[in-house]
Amino acid sequence: MQKRTIYTLPKDTQIDGKTIANLITLHKKDVATYAILESYIDDEPTSQREAPNEILAVHNFAEYIRDTNVGYLLGNSVDYKASDESKLDTIVEKYSEQSISELDTDLAEDLSMYGQAFENIYVDENTEVLSAKLSAFNTIVVYDDTFKHNKMFAVYYSPLVDSKGVLSKDSYDVTIWTDTKIMERTLNKETLSGEETNDDIHTFGEVPVVHYMNNKRMKGDYESVISLIDAYNILQSDRVLDREKLVDAILAFYGASMTPEDMKSLKEHRTIGLPPNSKAEYLIKEIDEADADVLRKTIAADIHKFSKTPDFTDEKFGNAPSGVSLKYKILSLEWNAQKKEQQFAAGLKDRFRMYVEVLKLASKLSDTINVSKVEAVFKRSLPKNDLETSQMINNLDSIVDQETLVGQLSFVKDASKVVEKTKEEREESLANNNFGTNLPTDEEE
Repeated sequence: MQKRTIYTLPKDTQIDGKTIANLITLHKKDVATYAILESYIDDEPTSQREAPNEILAVHNFAEYIRDTNVGYLLGNSVDYKASDESKLDTIVEKYSEQSISELDTDLAEDLSMYGQAFENIYVDENTEVLSAKLSAFNTIVVYDDTFKHNKMFAVYYSPLVDSKGVLSKDSYDVTIWTDTKIMERTLNKETLSGEETNDDIHTFGEVPVVHYMNNKRMKGDYESVISLIDAYNILQSDRVLDREKLVDAILAFYGASMTPEDMKSLKEHRTIGLPPNSKAEYLIKEIDEADADVLRKTIAADIHKFSKTPDFTDEKFGNAPSGVSLKYKILSLEWNAQKKEQQFAAGLKDRFRMYVEVLKLASKLSDTINVSKVEAVFKRSLPKNDLETSQMINNLDSIVDQETLVGQLSFVKDASKVVEKTKEEREESLANNNFGTNLPTDEEE
């Protein structure tokens, strides 16, 4: 697989046709890797076989690994909280209006497959700030070559189509985002054409393309086990092929000869008479199913082990294990999720910062928000044992605050509201019962 790194240029580089053409040429190497990775999700792996063993039984480990990692990380929507008194309601409302959690899942799927994902933040004709996913096959983000690697600009390109519907090899429609404007250009070989007077000025204060990374090396979740998936597919394919050949095994005769009429009769009636001291038997390859199954299980276990994705169909996940026991069994998945979470949260903070900037300039943000104090909160998507949790809550009562304790329950969405409502109900109950006594009120006396 092509090793992926961020694209860097000297910080004083001018954006011209030659620079963009060189970036696209480099990016196409990554695109070739993306195509291979995507083929394993689409049940069309590039490791096809040729005759005589042309059968390839495809087992979609890639999709299982992707869906498990994405579901574990984002099965519950990301929440946002501020460590200071900042009110985040306006931003959260904007997120909710466009179902930003669906976009987060789409981005996470790209991260799991390709190792990176891209989001464009823009303002529509109604001056609403919105987000959209950009394809990793067409998007390039460029950083400067300083130790800070500041974002310089981003490029989205697509091949031009001629009058016959044929894609051009050297001509592209190009959109370029800088920290101040959006440029629509046409690239023909190394010549960039377009009117600067048509450039749009934006108010994000930075390049409005968020670059998400799955990890430091920008590798997909199943990329490191591609060879093992191939081995598993080949092993299972050969087992299917052996069974197919067993049905069409050659029947050999010893001490007897067969005329065409005899062969036809044998095929129709499934019986035949043989001379004395002769015999017939099938020529078949001895198959050791036990050894083959041991190898199959070993390869499958290695796929789960090295992709850090547990096999939840395994018997060890049965019998309703306790919370602690379950956490030990998925420890590698959790460690991997924590690293993915750190990278994903960095991108979410970039998005949050740009939303704040645009809404502030548009006077749609009533409160000042310190973005550095805002934190994205990920909640793992796992089965919950609320009975076990309730026992823990009782043991920690008067030691830990109620909001933190109540927030541990899986069916509670907003712990602060639940605590406040519980307090109101208790006060109302006490008032109705005269604080738990049968003494008459002042009016009754």
